[in-house]
Amino acid sequence: MLKPILMRLNTYLVKLLSHSILTNIVYMLYRYFKVVIGRKQRIVTADNMVMADRKSKLAVIGCGPSINELDDDFFEQLDNYDVTVFSYAALLPVHIKYYLYEIPRGTLQQHHEEFLYPDLQKKGIEGKIEHIMLKNPHAKEGMFYKLFPSVLSSMTFPIQLRSPNKLAVMLKIIDFFFFVSKYFFQARASLFATCYWADALGYDEILLVGIDLNTSKYFYEKDSKWVSTDIPNPYPDDVLEKDIHPTNDEELGIRLE
Repeated sequence: MLKPILMRLNTYLVKLLSHSILTNIVYMLYRYFKVVIGRKQRIVTADNMVMADRKSKLAVIGCGPSINELDDDFFEQLDNYDVTVFSYAALLPVHIKYYLYEIPRGTLQQHHEEFLYPDLQKKGIEGKIEHIMLKNPHAKEGMFYKLFPSVLSSMTFPIQLRSPNKLAVMLKIIDFFFFVSKYFFQARASLFATCYWADALGYDEILLVGIDLNTSKYFYEKDSKWVSTDIPNPYPDDVLEKDIHPTNDEELGIRLE
């Protein structure tokens, strides 16, 4: 009896979040106080990672297969950029300024623990990662905090509005209270949150590398010159065939060409 009621309430909440600016604001406050007061976790603002000597340009590196088409010396040419990476992009031969990470769930978490964490830990010990920022401290942590005790915990606030006009209003509200550089506000996907944050910090140029919106494949799956062994795609084929990258989903209201 309780389960159908909860499912119906969840459906109603999702509908409210997709249409109401006020509901999104209330939900963000709920997430914040749940972590800070309910779980008594220490949250730092994301701008704490940014030093006075930051560069004027930022490279954002994802895990798309176009990474395998880059020249062998490509990453050596990023000396004039601060570099932020997602997920398995940490395996690439580049010095990382900001590693932005969200602890996944289920089989994906097991995949990271097996294939990502060992190399990530090694790279941290070698001093090739300056800052690790955890974007979802409310998640079940697994072994992440034990392996990376210096991690900084910030917050990601999802914006679930479907209307581009309402999204624009929401962003103006966030900007008015000077929250843009302090937390991650995620509309559609991590790419939006990162670029929105970087722009607020004052980067003059944001270079996107390996951000492939037309595929669910990854650079590390097969015959990659950047990794010593192939790493399996964590998702089954039937999921890969159906899923659309959230940044490029027409049903969510904004399409990137």
